[in-house]
Amino acid sequence: MADSGNGTGVKPTILAFHGSGSNATVHTVQLARLMRVIKSDFEVESLEAPFPSQAGPGVLPFFEGCGPFKRWLKFPVSNNIMRDGTATSVMEPEIQTLVRSTVQRITASGGKVVGLVGFSQGTKVVAGLLKGSELRAELVKKGENVDDISWCDFSFGVVVCGSFPPPLFPQDVVAKVKKATGLSEGEKTELMEKKISTPAFHVVGTQDEFEWAGEALIDGFFEVDEGKSEVRKWDMGHYYPVKAEESEEIGQWIMSITKQDT
Repeated sequence: MADSGNGTGVKPTILAFHGSGSNATVHTVQLARLMRVIKSDFEVESLEAPFPSQAGPGVLPFFEGCGPFKRWLKFPVSNNIMRDGTATSVMEPEIQTLVRSTVQRITASGGKVVGLVGFSQGTKVVAGLLKGSELRAELVKKGENVDDISWCDFSFGVVVCGSFPPPLFPQDVVAKVKKATGLSEGEKTELMEKKISTPAFHVVGTQDEFEWAGEALIDGFFEVDEGKSEVRKWDMGHYYPVKAEESEEIGQWIMSITKQDT
């Protein structure tokens, strides 16, 4: 069994973010194959988006009666805005509060949140939190006080059927960067524009109608290299991998990353 790293013997936690027009219950079912691989070593907590939504792609009819359904974006976005990359990059306060309170609750009970997994629109939150975690770490290096954003600390992410860019960035962290006295304006800009280098495992479905969106998110915001982002293009649609060996590969990758951190 993996340990959270704080000597408590409690399994480390991965936070999970569902797609648009879904919810935490639906996502837990969708995660079942991956959970079979990692459940002995990790807790997975599915978070539920705060904003109401109609059922998303692939949710009905299988999850009929499992609503209400939710989304991570406060307002719907047109296809043109999705494709031209001009959608909001602001993580709404409700989402930031949800993540912060969840991390703090788990930490207070002796656990530790180590990573993130997201599907479809949930990957926008995952990407934003990974970036926020990197920004927090850079502020620490510059001697800034980051006690109020200490919750934004994640070691890896799993991005399944990625959504359109940009990510949703935690605004408390962004504000901290803007106010940092130990950084020049040029350094602040460079930090904000730097691609995400935290280890991330990306699953792109070659039969996914939104394949372009996931590729745009990777190309625009993730550094693809050894020890950073790894990309798998599998023969699948807009859903979690079905083949046992694919879930096994994701699980083994997660284990390898967490072992490096211990």
